[in-house]
Amino acid sequence: MKKVSCVITSYKRDISVVRRALMSVLSQTWENIEVFLVDDNRGAGSEKYSEPIKALAEEFDNVKYLKTIDPVGAQAARNLGIKNADGDFVAFLDDDDEWLPQKIEKQVKLLEENPDAGMSYCIGYTINEAKANVKDGEIYGKAFKPEVTYRDLLRDDTIGTTTQAVIRREVFDKVGGFDEAFPARQDYEMWIRISKSYRVIGIKEPLFKYYKNMSGVKHTQISHSAEKCIRGYELLLEKYHDDIVKDAGARFNIVFHLAHFYRLGGDKAKGYKEYIHSFFCSPILFMNQARIAVRDRIKCYRAK
Repeated sequence: MKKVSCVITSYKRDISVVRRALMSVLSQTWENIEVFLVDDNRGAGSEKYSEPIKALAEEFDNVKYLKTIDPVGAQAARNLGIKNADGDFVAFLDDDDEWLPQKIEKQVKLLEENPDAGMSYCIGYTINEAKANVKDGEIYGKAFKPEVTYRDLLRDDTIGTTTQAVIRREVFDKVGGFDEAFPARQDYEMWIRISKSYRVIGIKEPLFKYYKNMSGVKHTQISHSAEKCIRGYELLLEKYHDDIVKDAGARFNIVFHLAHFYRLGGDKAKGYKEYIHSFFCSPILFMNQARIAVRDRIKCYRAK
């Protein structure tokens, strides 16, 4: 049985939630798993999060505690886990999510059946702790495709969270780790980069729980998060510029998301300007997004 290295990164999370995530890994039907619990807490008062994480890791022989020093942040924490991993495959779990018991077994089997594939992903269940607008058990990953190409991913992030991915360890040796220059959308950029060199395949089966509106973590302000996302999409455009400008769907993807985050961040004038720009990139895709927005508004209204 080949070894799988699981990387769980944690930042300002209640230890009961971190334990829930860890236990979902230790309860996998795939037995040969090593776990790296990466503590990304820092600064004054961080010991109240760090000490319980270290104590949790010490409870289990196959769980190793790692601490970020410099640089810090989720992607640096994931890269620290990758550097220490010696498994044949590497998988990631956000500290507030859970794997279902057969996740690793089924995704590793899919990769072993497809030796030219570098990454597998799955769909999951959305669990909304706020109990508003989103029903428990709604599928995360509705835009599923059994295989996503480089072109597909330039046009849209059809995968999503790092919790979904199982990646061959050798892939990182070729394409590198997560790009720490990105303040947001680092996972999306990684999927694009992997898909340029390897097949990326999926299994249409819910194999994890994605928790939405979690308590117990200090979220940044919406405007600040919007700024990070804007910079993330700007960097995507810079990094893959030549391929994006040649594809109307890829151009639309970047411009439309920039419009969304400009508006979300409070710069409505710039947001609406970019919406107009996105329309001229692809009128068809713009109208599709408009229909989705109307549908979601109706859904939210009915849920209240």
